Amino acid sequence: MEPNWELIVNFVVAMIAIVNPVEKIPLWVEASEGGETGFQWRLAGLIIVSSAMILLLFLLLGRQIMNLLQLHLSSFKIGGGLILLQFGFSMLKGTAVELEKKGIDVAKTLNARVIQRYQQIFIPIGVPVIAGPGAITTVIIYGTQSHDFQTRLFMSLSLLAVLAILYLTMITGPFIQKITGKMPLKLSSRVFGMVLIAIAVQFMAEGLVEIFPGWVNGSTS
Repeated sequence: MEPNWELIVNFVVAMIAIVNPVEKIPLWVEASEGGETGFQWRLAGLIIVSSAMILLLFLLLGRQIMNLLQLHLSSFKIGGGLILLQFGFSMLKGTAVELEKKGIDVAKTLNARVIQRYQQIFIPIGVPVIAGPGAITTVIIYGTQSHDFQTRLFMSLSLLAVLAILYLTMITGPFIQKITGKMPLKLSSRVFGMVLIAIAVQFMAEGLVEIFPGWVNGSTS
């Protein structure tokens, strides 16, 4: 059986829009401030691995979780679409992420400093900025629509690829921000926000049609 390439491509586009690597650059520069290159690379890797584990869990076991909670996919599409819609508007307004100033004990070893900063910033950097309601909602919705092993495998690999791009963006973030400044990054975030709003509206429309099929039948009669 061939994998559902259309579903996979749509999933990749949605995840790139939600994860939005470019938007994370200013946030990451602030979060990793005060650490040398090795510190930043290890910290970014730890955050990405933790976020990947959370998202893969919901991607692969989303259907079982929904069955356990007795939730219908159509209802989840509407509720998840509302979450994505809110997040998309917050991206348009530039209020999607906020970060509290964090200190660091320079007397500790490199690994100890990485763990210390990780504990300080995984919330909100890991959750909810990377593996937040929008991303979890998306992986559950797309995961429940994949009905064969090949599609799920490629979706899992695609998710890891998106997070790998995010990792590369994070470790090169300080250099990128020095070259471009903050304004182009903010503008790109607004564009991703518009894409996310469109995806959210599509989710809600699909859910409403599934719950109220008479709406479509009535409009075509």
